[in-house]
Amino acid sequence: MSREFDTITLLSPSGAILEEARLKLAIERLAAYDLPLIEPANTRLRHQRFAGTDTQRIAALETAMGLPQTSLIVCTRGGYGLTRILGDLPLPKLASHLNHYEHCLVGHSDVTVLQLALLAQGAQPYTLLHGPMACFDFGEPNCTAEITQQAFDEAVWQGHVGIDWHMPGSDIFTLRHNSLSLAGPVWGGNLAMICSLLGTPWQPDFHNGILILEDVNEPLYKVERMLLQLMQAGILANQQALALGQFGDFRANTHDTNYTFAHVQELVQTRTGVPVLSGFPFGHCHPKVCWFQGGQGLLEVKPRQAAPLTSATAAAAHPGWTCSLHQSVLPD
Repeated sequence: MSREFDTITLLSPSGAILEEARLKLAIERLAAYDLPLIEPANTRLRHQRFAGTDTQRIAALETAMGLPQTSLIVCTRGGYGLTRILGDLPLPKLASHLNHYEHCLVGHSDVTVLQLALLAQGAQPYTLLHGPMACFDFGEPNCTAEITQQAFDEAVWQGHVGIDWHMPGSDIFTLRHNSLSLAGPVWGGNLAMICSLLGTPWQPDFHNGILILEDVNEPLYKVERMLLQLMQAGILANQQALALGQFGDFRANTHDTNYTFAHVQELVQTRTGVPVLSGFPFGHCHPKVCWFQGGQGLLEVKPRQAAPLTSATAAAAHPGWTCSLHQSVLPD
């Protein structure tokens, strides 16, 4: 089954666009889909650090999701801004519009909180694609990575996600697991944004889920603290697996002697018993894959085929892991 859209709508719900050249390039590349492009009035505005005032950004969201034409709504960028308007958004109405008009809202980073709030209000997973944004991805001067483009096209037009990646045999997963095969709702996004929802009406409530997390520009100890916050709030214990994406180059700290991301992963896996996977190809990075927020997925982890041992190869060496995540979300 394939999907059709009538328009592409650019949406700036968070931070102001500082990279006009990136937006121009993104528009040129999105034009290849041969669909009319709609640019709400606030798209290029700047008020303080935001793409317009709170009122202007709320109006842009209502306009984009209330369009009667089925629209591929691509967020221009993240940054910060959605948290301060979340309580003023008519979320049930917006979720209803997404379902009724069969829009697809695409974005990541700050957009995490908007997608999860809409999902909690009844938006269907096929309307919420956690994926590339206009400026950061389609406006990348060195060309949109082929992997990003292929993953985006397959998800947008076919409603299908097929992600493959590898983990080394030295990964923390190897300490406790031989393989993995499980199904459940796939959800997540930016770690800091998810932590910001704890204790709010939009706190995620997924059971037996597959949680994907990423972040950027955070010191390692803060990443650990946020992961422990999710654990202590009971979020991680309800998940079947935790897939960690890209976290960028952790800001150096003089206290981090011999303290690595592997230690953080081991701590989380040991304390929760939840399998922790690394290297998921998503985050503030190029290339990136995408997935449908809240859609059922199948996650599999299998040992890689070992190469023949030689005299220079330790017999105990683990060949590593082949990982895959699949979703098909379009209604019959």
